[in-house]
Amino acid sequence: MADMDHDEWLEQADVYALGALDADELAQFETHVPDCSLCRERLKEFGEAITLIPKSFALRIPPSEVKSRIFYKIDGETPGYHFVHAAEGGWQEMAPGIHAKVLHMDAAQQRVTALVRMEPGSRYGNHRHTQTEELYVLEGSCYCGGRLLGPGDYHRAEAGSIHFDTHSEEGSLMLMITSVENEMLG
Repeated sequence: MADMDHDEWLEQADVYALGALDADELAQFETHVPDCSLCRERLKEFGEAITLIPKSFALRIPPSEVKSRIFYKIDGETPGYHFVHAAEGGWQEMAPGIHAKVLHMDAAQQRVTALVRMEPGSRYGNHRHTQTEELYVLEGSCYCGGRLLGPGDYHRAEAGSIHFDTHSEEGSLMLMITSVENEMLG
């Protein structure tokens, strides 16, 4: 670098201002610049120009469908991850006044993870669990296993246990992990 003509030093000043010199070039340039008023002036001008670049662009917010497509593409390129956004997926009626939104279905284990919404006054029929069931109350309250559960309460029912008179007086939203093969008792 010592044999460079001055135009090459000025080019190095531009690259230096961008922070893109490798270690050797950086050391040589920083040795050169204290003795060169032209390079110091170039750094000052280039530095001022760089600060103006972000101000020259108008902030643009992409349409929501573009954002969704980008996130969908990212989701598809990250194996091992599964996302369900709040606006995605539909609610299916399981019983009158009781709806479920499936978040994950494990067909091999016959298990489902779902949000379950019980409308005020709704009841779910008596049933026997073929596998362990877990539920966590997010909103409202419900009677399950003979107890009133509210926000933040958790319940686990082991395989073979029976739920009688599961209902909600005020309505509830729960996260539930359960078997898809529970036996309805009529």
